[in-house]
Amino acid sequence: MSKKELAPIEQGLKNIGLNIPVFIVTTNKTESNDLVAFDNNWKGLMTESGTNINIGYNKFLLFNNTRYSKESISDFDGYPFPIKITITCSNSELAKDMRTVKELLDQVYQFSRMYWKSVRQQNLPVTIKYPEMVAEMFPHFESNEIPDFGKDNLWFL
Repeated sequence: MSKKELAPIEQGLKNIGLNIPVFIVTTNKTESNDLVAFDNNWKGLMTESGTNINIGYNKFLLFNNTRYSKESISDFDGYPFPIKITITCSNSELAKDMRTVKELLDQVYQFSRMYWKSVRQQNLPVTIKYPEMVAEMFPHFESNEIPDFGKDNLWFL
């Protein structure tokens, strides 16, 4: 997010009397396989779900899968690639606070457990999945607006 894009958000917060930092959590959805990790202590080598690894300055790999314990997983669950996450903040010093960073990574992880179509952990958080679902449906609308019935309910679910 550029400073130009950040400015209206900060101004809006200031207008309502909030002097708080803005954290930007960028989730890279591409299923890149350039960085992976393995758990040598588990026979399937899959890293336990929720594990995150720092791969650079404010860059992380977050593993969202269905491996929660030492038990085996179903072959139907697959072996999804981790998602890449970058965390920045309007106050760059705050982005270095690992406690805050861990909380933000946990929020992304928890949002991937909220998927309504399944009880299985999803690779991507709903904050990415749901807008993607809307974007896929948009070309099928008769006009360039959401119909009135869809303005105050979760019609796309």
